[in-house]
Amino acid sequence: MKEKIKIKTIVCCLMMTSMLLGLGACNNEDDVMEIFNNKTWKLVRIATEKGKEQFYQGLWSNESKEEIDRELNTFGAEGNYTLNFNCAEVNGEVTGTVNVHAVNSSINDAVLKIDGKEHTISIKGKVIGTESDKLAKVFINGIQNVFKYEGDIHNITLYFKDGNTTKVMGFTAR
Repeated sequence: MKEKIKIKTIVCCLMMTSMLLGLGACNNEDDVMEIFNNKTWKLVRIATEKGKEQFYQGLWSNESKEEIDRELNTFGAEGNYTLNFNCAEVNGEVTGTVNVHAVNSSINDAVLKIDGKEHTISIKGKVIGTESDKLAKVFINGIQNVFKYEGDIHNITLYFKDGNTTKVMGFTAR
């Protein structure tokens, strides 16, 4: 009887030890390379930080229905509103380049810095071309002012400042 109790005690201690070791190995740092490197991301929404809508209220305030429909057609077109990341991790720091494509403008080989522990991101580059679409202008402006990210290998959210307002851009992996 005492032997059974000892075996149960030992098994319980081993289980507790393995659980504690497993929990101790957890951290809040993202695998940035897995999330971003060699991936193409397609924009699916631009909203205010707490907004649930696909496009924030007031995005198209003075545009006609025809203009909005035209912009939504370009939004859905293949290759528009995309990000392509190429990253490298050196000594724990992730840097690289990102190619951004809106409709008529792009940012090629923009300098990229990502911190997986703090969930910060910066994208700096020169815009080539000009946009007439309101959505495309907001997209390019958002990319240039991005400061934070959340996400995984399937979806990412980029946070950006638009004046005093924080807005988000949601992307899905392609």
